[in-house]
Amino acid sequence: MIASRVARLGTCLLLAAIVAPAAAQGPAGKAAPAPAPAAAPNPECPRWRAAFAGMPMRMVSIQAGARTLALRVKLADSGERQAAGFQCATPEEIKRHLILFDFGRQTFTQFHMQNVPAALDIAFIKDDGRIFAILKMDPSPTELYGPFGEFRYALEAHAGFFASQGIRQGEARLLLPDAR
Repeated sequence: MIASRVARLGTCLLLAAIVAPAAAQGPAGKAAPAPAPAAAPNPECPRWRAAFAGMPMRMVSIQAGARTLALRVKLADSGERQAAGFQCATPEEIKRHLILFDFGRQTFTQFHMQNVPAALDIAFIKDDGRIFAILKMDPSPTELYGPFGEFRYALEAHAGFFASQGIRQGEARLLLPDAR
């Protein structure tokens, strides 16, 4: 019985010695690239995750032509929540949620995609609700995104959201239940 186990173990080790070098090679016998090192977790992620989780939910509507679309959004209405946005969110959370940034007044600023794992669409909205610019933002630690002009609101969604809903810049309007 012991000899049988030793023989099986020897066979397994021999098989591993044959398979391992072959697995380390890519197509046509070329060495496979080394796996990318895992990114170090951002020490700010717990802070951003807490701000994201604390964003209150609101109902808003977007009027696009004759159609009105009701949307449930997370509201980024403070500096901390606005700084957090979708940083350190999961791709599933990005697919499931929209974030409405309310700056309280017209402003001119830009958005980054640091610590955001998936591409986003962002609509820039004037004080009167007009959606005047929609941009696609790709994950990047350095790229900045913003419109040409001031805005009060920005609405972030997963990439492709606005096109899939027929929402186009210059033709759609954000409707808030409690217009300020």
